[in-house]
Amino acid sequence: MFHRIQSVLAVLGVLALSPPVGAQPAEGYVSGADGVRLYYRVIGHGGDTAIVLHGGPGLSMGVTWPDLEPLADRLTIVLYDQRGAGRSQLLKDSTRLRAADHVRDLEALRQHFRLTRMTLIGQSWGAGLAILYAGEHPEHVKRMLLVGPMPPTAALYALRIRKLAERDSASGKMVAELIGELPWAVDPAQICRRLFTVYFTAYFADRASAAHMRADPCDVPPDALRNFPFVSDVTMRSLGGWDFTPVLRRLQMPVLVVDGAQSFATADGMHALAGALPNGRLLLIPEAGHYPQIEQPGRFFPPVEAFLHGVWPVDATVEGHRGNE
Repeated sequence: MFHRIQSVLAVLGVLALSPPVGAQPAEGYVSGADGVRLYYRVIGHGGDTAIVLHGGPGLSMGVTWPDLEPLADRLTIVLYDQRGAGRSQLLKDSTRLRAADHVRDLEALRQHFRLTRMTLIGQSWGAGLAILYAGEHPEHVKRMLLVGPMPPTAALYALRIRKLAERDSASGKMVAELIGELPWAVDPAQICRRLFTVYFTAYFADRASAAHMRADPCDVPPDALRNFPFVSDVTMRSLGGWDFTPVLRRLQMPVLVVDGAQSFATADGMHALAGALPNGRLLLIPEAGHYPQIEQPGRFFPPVEAFLHGVWPVDATVEGHRGNE
């Protein structure tokens, strides 16, 4: 019926809107900013819609999903591969891979799905993208869940990298070498799996927990894997010496920052990020590192699901003097 109405409107010369989320196919392509093709998936049938922003930059939804899959039990989840990566259109032009381009893509996605207000769930770099988007379009963001987010400043990010190098210099060196091999690899999937085996285990409090990870960032076309280092480098450089603090201080929507209590990044970035938010709280998951949803799912999902349905978790703390009790 909707498509018939669209056809009639088109004949009459009236602009036809895209169908709402519930009318969308489970997967497909949508036009992002500048017509860039973005691959998406829709999962779940809940009343509220949340867009999940994967880590990277330059990776795919496979780095975040399906380890957050329980969230689809009561929400409609929209996933998409960001430009230049995964099954979306691959780009080689550095002027089209800036952080600002990713923000414009997210706005195009919102318009396509006809979402007036939406929940944003961002992990790592995806949390940074959520912050940048909310800074430009706060009226369209209902709430944000930031899981293991990137640090709010370039200085804290540099400190995080140094701490990781001190904690495991051999792993850091191997990751750098494998990233350097990816663009020229005959079998990039093999290089990718070696890379992320090393990378992920360095981020867990208990490295044996990495065996429980369901995500597979390497299950994408070979050319997308080869393009990953380029997209990552260009997008991160476009941020310059970033400081999200002024943006964070303007955001009024509820924001929950979640990380593992034993994450090497926690003390440096998470308190600073949550403390800058007028309506933000910090939840640290005991006995977990950078991926608490994998290491401690029983402690992660109940409070996170409560927040996504409007209730602050009991153990979430207000940081600094800006939080609202």
